[in-house]
Amino acid sequence: MINFCILSETRIPYVCPHNPTSQHSDIPTLHPVDQLIDIYQTRRGRSRLSQLPPGPFRIPIFGYMPFMASNPQNALKKLAQRYGNVFTIYLGNYRVVVLNDYKTIKDAFKEDNFSGRPNLKMLEVRNQGVRRGLVCSEGREWSEQRKFTLRQLKDLGLGKQSMDCLVHDEIDELVVGLKRDKLKSVNLQHRITTAVLNVIWRITCGERYTHDDYRMQILLEKTRADLAETQYTGPLLFLPWLINLAPRLTRWKEFVKSVDDVHSFLANIIKSHKTTFNSQIRRDFIDSYLAEVQRITDPESSFYKSIGEHSLLVVLLDLFMAGADTTSTTLYWAFLYMVLYRDVQGKVQIEIDEIIGNETACAEHRKKMPYTEATMMEIMRKSSLVPLGLFHNTMSDTEFAGYYIPKETVIAANLHIVHNSEKIWGDPQNFRPSRFLDANNRIKKYDEFIPFSIGKRVCPGENLARDEFFLFFVGLLKHFSFYADPDKPSPSEVPNIGVILSPKPYFVKAQVRKN
Repeated sequence: MINFCILSETRIPYVCPHNPTSQHSDIPTLHPVDQLIDIYQTRRGRSRLSQLPPGPFRIPIFGYMPFMASNPQNALKKLAQRYGNVFTIYLGNYRVVVLNDYKTIKDAFKEDNFSGRPNLKMLEVRNQGVRRGLVCSEGREWSEQRKFTLRQLKDLGLGKQSMDCLVHDEIDELVVGLKRDKLKSVNLQHRITTAVLNVIWRITCGERYTHDDYRMQILLEKTRADLAETQYTGPLLFLPWLINLAPRLTRWKEFVKSVDDVHSFLANIIKSHKTTFNSQIRRDFIDSYLAEVQRITDPESSFYKSIGEHSLLVVLLDLFMAGADTTSTTLYWAFLYMVLYRDVQGKVQIEIDEIIGNETACAEHRKKMPYTEATMMEIMRKSSLVPLGLFHNTMSDTEFAGYYIPKETVIAANLHIVHNSEKIWGDPQNFRPSRFLDANNRIKKYDEFIPFSIGKRVCPGENLARDEFFLFFVGLLKHFSFYADPDKPSPSEVPNIGVILSPKPYFVKAQVRKN
């Protein structure tokens, strides 16, 4: 008997199947020549499928998923050891080709044919049935949205001095709150997520809320609810019949409601902007986007009229989820490692004192702080936040690495195995920032360090994300030393399993530093 509770613990997304074409007797009889052609094509298709990358057996309906539920990363590592750098597994009835080393991932993701996105059930609901925004779109729409969003974010201050100011406002409020707590035991997750969301909120919507403002709490609650419900929907992405079979167990209704709540929240923000919109004044990202929608007259454009307005909603959703999940979780990992490795924390603080001193930290300081930069890189390597990256999809039949890969095959880049390769890192199980420093105390670059993925669909905000990470990281370590609460369970490096590997909840105490 399959334990659905175990299956539901995974948050790894899988492709939602299309209904197979019915093969009943009401199909018209084919001409003999057509029958021969049909038989030839069927046999040829079966022959080509035999040229797929190798892989393990699968259980009907469930594929290989039952063997991955408890620890997907270990399961994939064992499969790579057995089948090599390219192998095939089935998740449900759907084919997934897993790439397991840097060169293979690089070679695949530089090709246009590997730049598609699979039609995941969860994302289909999230995007209201269409491929829009930055994450799920393809082709021209993806190119348009990516280029416009990056340009506007830079114009609005990300990567410039105003970005520093945005983060400093949030750090100041975090510092005040932690000083007020006076060595109380705190879980930093909620505070960090609130601060990161506020940065995104100011850029996109032009407003800043205090961390205890009810509107910020509503945004935080809705965003976190959306993320929390995803842990229950894993099986639905490749076993959609579970929605009707076990609606309570799968919490599908709760997931849909959380998505609808976020949609309504963002739709109201857009509506409010439209009522006060002035094409001559650009207050924020939403204004810039609405101006582009107003300017575009090409009906094929993703900015055209109602299509553009819906794309705006999905882009906002992409930006908020990136902040709420990836950036804040990276910071949550960062302070966990600082608590566990107090010697590293001390070395980072020495560099902060020497380079920043009594000044306010800015993104330009990053270049002068190699040990801090190396520590941030080691945090990203060790945590491997998105272990399989974002899934890609083949856009047509293709041959790769000597294998045949059919159209609409899901492609998973195993970033976790790359970041934990003994061949590359020597002792990947150890947290050791010095691996990223050379003999002259300069940053040692590794091609295999790819926390933001690689290729045509590499994360467009990599540099911006690194700057934000740096500013929050040094901003708090400048003011506080963090250590574990001895009266609480010891922080653990063992992650919660999911699409994103997040730390298990932990508690710290923040001691004010005497500068």
